[in-house]
Amino acid sequence: MKGQYPDGIRGPFIVHDPEGPYKDQYDEEIVLSLSDWYHEQMPVLTKKFISYTNPTGAEPVPQSALINDSQNVTVNVEPGKTYMLRMVNMAAFAAQYIWFESHTFRVVEVDGIYTEPMEAEMLYLTAAQRVSVLLTTKNETSKNYAFMGSMDEVKTPPPL
Repeated sequence: MKGQYPDGIRGPFIVHDPEGPYKDQYDEEIVLSLSDWYHEQMPVLTKKFISYTNPTGAEPVPQSALINDSQNVTVNVEPGKTYMLRMVNMAAFAAQYIWFESHTFRVVEVDGIYTEPMEAEMLYLTAAQRVSVLLTTKNETSKNYAFMGSMDEVKTPPPL
């Protein structure tokens, strides 16, 4: 394989549960993939990573963080609707924070397991983690609200 996954041979795989406990609580589903991007191919980075010249085992540092394999994603939503956002961190190494400007959301699924809804303003997704949230958009059209992601450059999750 030699690093095909981080070099782009990947994608979200969503399995829908027809009996899911939240199936009637949203108007539409949106899938967001998070990933890290390197300007070198993985065979080169892997060789450096597992080399005796890297005695601390420091992971390769990505040059970019991507959402849906882009840095400029637009997601069209409508005021007052509820969306099931299925988020997958497809990164090779990097964790990412994600949040939705001036909105809270309810976490309802983590790594394929339904949860009791928990209100949150921001998520921290480690590499390979999957989270589904219910987001109800504000019932106004006076401005656009950004959704944002930020790669964890320190590699430590926030305190609970």
